Amino acid sequence: MGLIGFDEYHMGPSMANPDADGLTSLASLLEKEDHTLEIINSEYDVTQNLPWDVIIIPFPKHKFSVEEMMALQTHLRDGKSVFLLAEWGDLYGHIDYLNQLTIPFGIELQKDRVTDHEEHVTQKVELGGVVLGEQAIPHYVRIQNFANHPVTEGLDEIIYFSGCSLRVKDDAVALASTFATSFGDVDLDSTLDDDEVQGELPIAAASELNGRLLVVGDSNIAANGYIEQGDNLLFMKQAIEWLLFNI
Repeated sequence: MGLIGFDEYHMGPSMANPDADGLTSLASLLEKEDHTLEIINSEYDVTQNLPWDVIIIPFPKHKFSVEEMMALQTHLRDGKSVFLLAEWGDLYGHIDYLNQLTIPFGIELQKDRVTDHEEHVTQKVELGGVVLGEQAIPHYVRIQNFANHPVTEGLDEIIYFSGCSLRVKDDAVALASTFATSFGDVDLDSTLDDDEVQGELPIAAASELNGRLLVVGDSNIAANGYIEQGDNLLFMKQAIEWLLFNI
């Protein structure tokens, strides 16, 4: 069991949101594992150590203060954990200030949207209840390249729903990467341009300098409408256990 702080102050209400983009399924997962869940609905109290074993930060729309960023870094260096779920592009201008937290631990979020015209999922196209065919969604990417790590044990495939890529340095390890056919779409036109990177792009990374930091470039991987796709649910379960130092 662990004390998990769920940051809704910087994101907005989500744990009680039953819609596809809500995180009630994640809340249920945490409760079934007998973890104690606390909703963070105000700025962090930076006058003392942050009390949670794990802080989950799903796609923050509101910027952290300098003091809050310092508190999160201290939290990690004191042996606690942070789980950051980012998003594609640079929505709400979130990439630069989140990188202030992650770069010192070897992980850099990119201002792109992972796109793959070969290894992606499709959805049915219906009209009046009649299936007309399948529509490709190239930014809903299939992920099958996994590092040997407790978070990825037993995974065959996770689905990445419009997420950004990561750049991973020596202090961190890439947990999951795309196929070589994918690219980081910066201008969001779904076309590979000369200035865009193609190849096996990291989409999840972990750092363990003192505490544990896990970064995923897609918050939808944990959302109600997507967590049951592929092995996303198993990935989330094992991520939480690893962050709690249980595995």
